[in-house]
Amino acid sequence: MKVKLAVSFKSPGDGPPGGPNGITFDGKYVWCRDKDGMQLCQVNPGDGTVISFFKCIPYHQIAGLAWDGNHIWASIASKKKIYKYNATTGEVLSTLDAPGSSPHGLEWVNGHLWSASLDERKIYKVKAENGEVVFSFDSPGTRPHGLAWDGSHLWSVDTNDKVIYKHSSQSGEVLDSFECPEGTEPHGLAWDGSSLWYDDQFCNMLYKIEFLD
Repeated sequence: MKVKLAVSFKSPGDGPPGGPNGITFDGKYVWCRDKDGMQLCQVNPGDGTVISFFKCIPYHQIAGLAWDGNHIWASIASKKKIYKYNATTGEVLSTLDAPGSSPHGLEWVNGHLWSASLDERKIYKVKAENGEVVFSFDSPGTRPHGLAWDGSHLWSVDTNDKVIYKHSSQSGEVLDSFECPEGTEPHGLAWDGSSLWYDDQFCNMLYKIEFLD
């Protein structure tokens, strides 16, 4: 699989040692989160200009973000919880127990949430209404983080390996993979309809990747 780096810009967060940790796409804008900045930002995918933001309560160690078409979901590692937010006000609408002890990457797909747990090195599929686990598989890497859905397949990024994996959503089998072209600590992952985005916590950057084949 051949890819190229198409866009890159600084996160609106504070930078090392804190940086963006979780990313998602709402159909028009990218949402990213500075783990230490305690706010979630909606940014222009062309240049990183902040469109809107809200304070996240509770805001401890948000590590994954997802968009369900109307709301923002966030996994909070220190609480072992997944929160559903009003995307305008930041109000917490509901809370789920995370399927693993260290929830990081998050993605919403057709009434289900995919959640990557670092400690277990597993990726779980749960019902968004109650958190019931319906499927899980072992991560191919040692530190699974961001997750993305392209309409047919699940993608994951491993922070230690700096590799992005394409999975069968039925079995978890790795169908393809490639190394992240930039950065040292890839964390969040998102799909914008044709390209992948990832953020790097150490470099405090957001990157857009386009496919060449």
